[in-house]
Amino acid sequence: MIMSVNKQDKIYIETLGCPKNNVDSELMAHHLTESGWKVVSKLSEADIAIVNTCAFIDEAKAESIEAIWNLVAAKERGRIEKVVVAGCLAERYGEVLVDEIPELDAVFGNRDPREISNVLAETISNPEKTRYIAPKNYIYNWYEHTTHAETLHQGWAYLKITEGCDNNCSYCAIPSIRGKLRSAPMDSILKQAEQILASGAKEIVLVGQETTAYGLDFGQNLFPKLLRRLSEIDGDFGIRVLYAHPRHMTTENIEAIVETPKLLPYLDLPIQHISDNMLESMNRHVNGKQIRETISVLREMRPEIVLRTSVITGFPGETEDDFNELVEFIDEGHFIHGGVFAFSSEDGTAAASFDNAVPSELAEERKLLIEMVFDRIKQDANEALEDKTMRVLVEQKGPRPGLMWGRTPYDAPEIDRMVRFRGEANVAEFANVRILKGAGFHLLGVKE
Repeated sequence: MIMSVNKQDKIYIETLGCPKNNVDSELMAHHLTESGWKVVSKLSEADIAIVNTCAFIDEAKAESIEAIWNLVAAKERGRIEKVVVAGCLAERYGEVLVDEIPELDAVFGNRDPREISNVLAETISNPEKTRYIAPKNYIYNWYEHTTHAETLHQGWAYLKITEGCDNNCSYCAIPSIRGKLRSAPMDSILKQAEQILASGAKEIVLVGQETTAYGLDFGQNLFPKLLRRLSEIDGDFGIRVLYAHPRHMTTENIEAIVETPKLLPYLDLPIQHISDNMLESMNRHVNGKQIRETISVLREMRPEIVLRTSVITGFPGETEDDFNELVEFIDEGHFIHGGVFAFSSEDGTAAASFDNAVPSELAEERKLLIEMVFDRIKQDANEALEDKTMRVLVEQKGPRPGLMWGRTPYDAPEIDRMVRFRGEANVAEFANVRILKGAGFHLLGVKE
């Protein structure tokens, strides 16, 4: 039951971390609006600030803590009245935040973002002390009664199909933060997809802790069926898949990825490593040979597909031979896009107690070396696109008249390359752009 509120407080939501958090923030915004609050896009317009935090690795936790202190400082200067911490950091360290930062007005776990309305109502009604409020149950149907995503003005939207994870990788705290794998009901996903497309989106980005595990909590692999059903929706749009764990790249799922008509030629396949020693220690449930075979089959069945990955350097026990094997594999050019993370020891994970720790300085040095390899591969890929005409999804107007920004089918929103091109075009529409030059994370072009 949603509690009533007595005034039209204006709420600002700051979102940190992954796309799954973006979806949670949109869900919170919807339920706040339904409850009588007004959600605003600027902190300067707000009475109450909510920060939806991340706690995946040390860097993410540090960023979340910095954001919290910035909002507390704004409260102390009288710019806002209340500060609420939500999301993964709140779920993982809720009681600690209450004890250490008494200036907070509420700390809210991430199990059911829809409860944010009640949290704020309770905070306003009983302002005497900070409280940690953890919803008892994890939700499944997070799209029930929601509307389109905030990102639709750019022509795309995230669509979360799973939450939580059952892989139990030895370095990862996600199962303890987000819970076990939960797949949203297919009818709910399809309804949300139709709403997104009806609002003008041209691209749906499927996200989850592990998208290709969709349906396994129901006892069956429903990922191929979901892709097929989504592709059957009328309209000129594309589907993009993020976070496809190699463990679940079965023959059936690979065929769905390469054969679904509206699936874009792109896949995020986080391998984390290629050394069998490291993969076993990470509890990744796959070996290097299986990863290589998966990539080979994808390339054979859909040669134009572009792959993104993520890797970890400095995992406990990583030898020079392990690292060199990873460097050589990345250098083969299987992935155009990649994220590199130095190992972060996380509370409550198996890897936190592993022996043979790699010095942090060496882990960071190895991270930098892998990033340099990715930079070279990206530059080669950029040069290969020069003088080619690409179908670009226009996302926003540039800083000067006649300058637009967008993305190719080979680039995911917010993390990959942007196309900056000259010419008039409508935002959230497609434009044919001839690529003139590529440099790092930017492609320069002109509309044809």
